[in-house]
Amino acid sequence: MVKKERMQHLRNRFALLYFILLAICTGFTVYLWVKLQQPAIAWLCIGFTAMITLLFAVAIGMMRRYMRDLIVQLSDMIAAISDLREEEFISVLDDKLLSKLQSQVLKLTRLMRVHQEKLESERDEMKSLISDISHQIKTPLANLNVYCTFLQDEDLDELQRKEFSVHLQSQLDKLSWLMESMIKMSRLESGIIQLHIAPQNLNNTILTAVKQVHEKAVQKGITIHFEPETQVLMLPHDSRWTAEAVFNLLDNAVKYTSSGGQIHIRMEPYELYARVDIEDTGTGLVEAEIPLVFGRFYRGRNSRDTEGVGIGLYLAREIISRQDGYIKVSSKSGCGSTFSIFMLQEQKASEVKRSS
Repeated sequence: MVKKERMQHLRNRFALLYFILLAICTGFTVYLWVKLQQPAIAWLCIGFTAMITLLFAVAIGMMRRYMRDLIVQLSDMIAAISDLREEEFISVLDDKLLSKLQSQVLKLTRLMRVHQEKLESERDEMKSLISDISHQIKTPLANLNVYCTFLQDEDLDELQRKEFSVHLQSQLDKLSWLMESMIKMSRLESGIIQLHIAPQNLNNTILTAVKQVHEKAVQKGITIHFEPETQVLMLPHDSRWTAEAVFNLLDNAVKYTSSGGQIHIRMEPYELYARVDIEDTGTGLVEAEIPLVFGRFYRGRNSRDTEGVGIGLYLAREIISRQDGYIKVSSKSGCGSTFSIFMLQEQKASEVKRSS
């Protein structure tokens, strides 16, 4: 409504200007013809008036056509923004204001497209997460319901009651661990958890993770050999979360290593990175599964008879990658696996940060 009123106002002003000019020319012609008795000059004035009228009409027509084309181009730009299309309607070589406006519109369209793709990715990720969580929680909840039903049976003897109570406690522990792991994962993904990266002794960080998994390894009859670096490796990392990542790798190694097996932890400093190898004598991985093992909730063929939900390796990779490091895997089915962590050295890390 406002645009129509402005266009009507503009047309009225042009019409008023035209009639004023026409009235002046007509009055001057009449004055020359009647008052001064100069018909020749009056005819010239009439011709001039006709020419002015024609030029004025042509100018108005060209202006209307230009405004129509301009409105069409602007409408196409708006439609392109709505559809997130990066289309050029005006030559980029044109240095007019409309060309500059188009350049800004294209930038805005790119930003909107990136933002939309990010939102769609986050939405799909959230749907996947909710689906995975529902699937993972369903089994322990069903088991809890079954054991609770069994325990309500008054005819159970004491031995059976104790056995069901142990199973019930086991499912509660599994559910508790599952929820704790998922909370860590969701907080890490959403950015709620901030990593506090500072130069710290990597030997001590790994030793912390070894202590956490040592008892479980002893109970299973697995020997852990830790070969710390002789020199102190002061690397920029978050010791608490890095220990969590190493623990997840060690815990994974213990799960898939049979009784009497061994786990070797070796450290080696390079020029840019420090390398930590965690080698086990477990079941190993099928070659086709190696690119998939870090996927959230992924469990391979060799893991069907082993407790777990497939979060540990995913969390380990997320923690290390958020510290500008990475993890590599080498494995062969039945011959064990080696997970290698690469973390930036202190000096090089500062250089990378400055260059970025």
